Amino acid sequence: MSLRRRVATLSGVAALCLSAVALTPSPAMAAPSGCTYQYGSHQVSSLCTSSGTGRHLLVVRAQHYTGPILITGLCVPVGQTSTATVNWPITYVGSADC
Repeated sequence: MSLRRRVATLSGVAALCLSAVALTPSPAMAAPSGCTYQYGSHQVSSLCTSSGTGRHLLVVRAQHYTGPILITGLCVPVGQTSTATVNWPITYVGSADC
């Protein structure tokens, strides 16, 4: 077998292997849903209970004396609680997938 034919054969095999890896489906990620929020004087928490394998984090907008600021909690799996400490007046509480 000539060198050109060997190189062409190896290139074809490599291309088939790479395409198989690229077409392998990844696990589904669920956007957070079924979220509940609780907040007191300085502690804010969110718990999302959607089905799936997604992750979520707490998002809080507060009014600092210099202007609005964004505070986020840790990125946690669905079913766990994300918390944050806020020392300023809260203007928005929500969650986002991460």
